Amino acid sequence: MTPKSNPRAIRVHIFSNLSNSLRDSLATEPFDAKSTENLLTCSINADSTVDIRARWNTMMRSLIGSQEALMTGNQIDKDK
Repeated sequence: MTPKSNPRAIRVHIFSNLSNSLRDSLATEPFDAKSTENLLTCSINADSTVDIRARWNTMMRSLIGSQEALMTGNQIDKDK
């Protein structure tokens, strides 16, 4: 019998001056996120394509929201 799904994995590398803050924004998410200097590495593992897609979407939403918040904060600091 052929299994309906196989384990999947994605590793994402993001180059950013805000890599530590972006890593911290994923602290409550079920992803392995590590940062070194200006590189954020995130790993996602799932048991099916559907699950990995959902986790990818969650990770991207978290990172986009965090970056927007961080950039807004930086703009406020510059305006002072």
